[in-house]
Amino acid sequence: MRDSAAVLDRVRKLLALATSPNVHEAALAAARAQELIERHRLEGLLAAEAEAEADPITDGRDEPLEVARRLRRWKGALAAGLAEANGCRAYTAEIGGKTHLLVAGRASDRAAILALWEWLVPRLEWLSATHGAGQPRDWHEAFRIGAAETIADRLRGAVSEARASLDSAALARIEPTASARAEAVERYSRETLRLRPGRSPPVNADGLVRGRIAGASVPLPGRKG
Repeated sequence: MRDSAAVLDRVRKLLALATSPNVHEAALAAARAQELIERHRLEGLLAAEAEAEADPITDGRDEPLEVARRLRRWKGALAAGLAEANGCRAYTAEIGGKTHLLVAGRASDRAAILALWEWLVPRLEWLSATHGAGQPRDWHEAFRIGAAETIADRLRGAVSEARASLDSAALARIEPTASARAEAVERYSRETLRLRPGRSPPVNADGLVRGRIAGASVPLPGRKG
């Protein structure tokens, strides 16, 4: 899309301004960043500039979000939420004895995910440490999963609000292209990557609930408190 680099620069600057340790302010910045990204994406669709041929879907193996011997499940949950909000699909692959956390999709969408990822990961780590001093490791893992899941819900809300800002005529114009783009990613995931749903092992129930509560405190874009 046109001016994608400029938009991501604005996103990074917006996030950089959120230096307060207050979780409400931090998460509000993330939601506003997602809304900015989505508005830019919609503008590209309206201008008929977001053609799949110009930004093809790839497996993202040259740009992993994380490479680890043991990938933390909460990072997978966060990646899945960011990928969904940005028209991509997160998945893992074992390469060279390590787990690679990858995102299949278009390069412009992966760049948006990376900007949010690099800012959110340390924020969730900080949030867990603040709420769970003295708690065991499995509690912190569950807390971060809960927070990641709820933040994903809030980012979906940001995407919905960006779309709701368009009039019905504009929505009617972009819907066929938007649906085709989404289906192309799903088809690529099924047919090329052969991705299947994974199993979700049990987690610490108290940590999960506390994390979801913390994530639920995130205001949606443009709202106070």
